[in-house]
Amino acid sequence: MARSRAPARKADVTLDASMRLVVLHGPDDMLKQTRLHELRAALAAEHGEVETFSFEGKTAPLADVLDELRGYSLMQTYKLVLVDEADLFVKTHREALERYAENPVDHATLLLRSGTWNRGNLDKLIAKHGAIIKCDAPSPAEAKAWLVARAKKQHKTTITPAAAEALIDRLGPRLMQLDTELAKLALMVDEGSPIEPKLVQDVVGRSSEEQAWAVQEVALQAMQQRNPGALITSLRELIDLAGQPDALVAYFLADLMRKLNVAWMLRQAGVPEAAAAKQLKLWGPRQALFFNALRQMSPARAAALFDGVLQADRRSKSGLGEAVRNLECFSVQLTDNTR
Repeated sequence: MARSRAPARKADVTLDASMRLVVLHGPDDMLKQTRLHELRAALAAEHGEVETFSFEGKTAPLADVLDELRGYSLMQTYKLVLVDEADLFVKTHREALERYAENPVDHATLLLRSGTWNRGNLDKLIAKHGAIIKCDAPSPAEAKAWLVARAKKQHKTTITPAAAEALIDRLGPRLMQLDTELAKLALMVDEGSPIEPKLVQDVVGRSSEEQAWAVQEVALQAMQQRNPGALITSLRELIDLAGQPDALVAYFLADLMRKLNVAWMLRQAGVPEAAAAKQLKLWGPRQALFFNALRQMSPARAAALFDGVLQADRRSKSGLGEAVRNLECFSVQLTDNTR
């Protein structure tokens, strides 16, 4: 049995392999994701391979979650059972969860993740075998330090302190949103050059989801119709008439190719389209258009297109042809032989 411990609510608590019950709650999704990776790494270091099972707290039957926790894996691997929207799940099944928390199994960890958490008797039981960690948004100073470190480690670039401050001023200290914009900015700077405040001012705020979809929708339609002309015309209008930076338009296309690759990986892992659409933030007509295009290509084709758009971007940054011309060439590649 795991050792008893005092209730833990700070985000700096170290997650370790002895924990059988963990709660991650709060508004910062990036911090919750980081702590999930930390827990999985600790479990893997102790137990070897870790098999993860995910449930939606709003709809998951209690019996399914408990059966997954109590049952042994066919491969004799350790289990991490994750329940999202856990506040709703706990509200519905609090007494049963309290009974489980009195004596949790030693071959699995239950991770409850939610935006909010209502305190109760369950907290004391969880504290005996794990931790309850609140994932609040960091202070602006903490977010600034995080951005500088994240740029180097994850995105292989640098961001000046002034640019980091400008980014936080525009978006607030929400790490998930900051990281999304940081990834975009990293694609727009030349190799070896830092992200400067001017780039933040020019791009962040102008690159709304609707602007991105304006490019991606035309690209998806052109792929299905094998019509590069429509896509080239749309790109020209955005760059020449609407004044969008060519690097930003290239990012929109690269982001679409990335999503197609991720969608194929999810499909190969057996994830239903509805769940994949939620993860990729695709709704309504966008979801149908995206998956129609996905069905027309193989995983190898999706990977080749992602590589192609990145090559077009590298050529532009290296002075090998004009940026707009490189995007036009990629438009032809995108619409050629999609089946």
